[in-house]
Amino acid sequence: MGYLRLAGILSAGRHIVYSTDLNILLKLAAMLVDELKPRVVYVIAEGELLGLLAGMIGEGGGRVFLAEDAEGAGVLGDSVALCINKPCFSLPSSSIIVFTTQRIRAPGSFTRHYLRRLEWGVYAFETPGEAWRVVLTVKGSRVVEGTGLTPVEEKALDLIKNAMLEYGELKVGDALFIIERGLGVSRDAARKIFSKLVSIRYLRVRGGVVELA
Repeated sequence: MGYLRLAGILSAGRHIVYSTDLNILLKLAAMLVDELKPRVVYVIAEGELLGLLAGMIGEGGGRVFLAEDAEGAGVLGDSVALCINKPCFSLPSSSIIVFTTQRIRAPGSFTRHYLRRLEWGVYAFETPGEAWRVVLTVKGSRVVEGTGLTPVEEKALDLIKNAMLEYGELKVGDALFIIERGLGVSRDAARKIFSKLVSIRYLRVRGGVVELA
């Protein structure tokens, strides 16, 4: 299995991940448990959520421990703690990831991240002050990293980027013409593709001018 970029980001240090969508937080937590092999992982959540996660995670090969009480979980230092709607800020784990649907105050040692829904089943993982982001797509019970775009939409984005480098400023009409001619699609299809690129925030429009978001 390919190592998730997010697993690399979150597997060291202390983090808090906020989203209004509990479902995506649970799926991301379950995916991280799998991607963090062979490290020991403690999953801490209330009873009902813990039950849901247990079903998503499976047996865990003896390296995953589930608990409702952070203090009584017996957390060891060389481990990763995943806390769902639990402010587990003082655990001795080398890495702590708090997933929360509530805006809570965290110690300054925690890096704050946001999972923002772009469209149905597509989310952006973002960190304030950082230029990068990771796009996550929900496919069944899995969370997959990627662009959130179809191959045709990715090609359209490349066409627009190349046109910006060659011609400079592009108007919306220019972008639609480039997509239409470059992909051999109708104007309506080009408009739908362009709207997708804007809605997922690869592009933005200011005063009729197309910019990279």
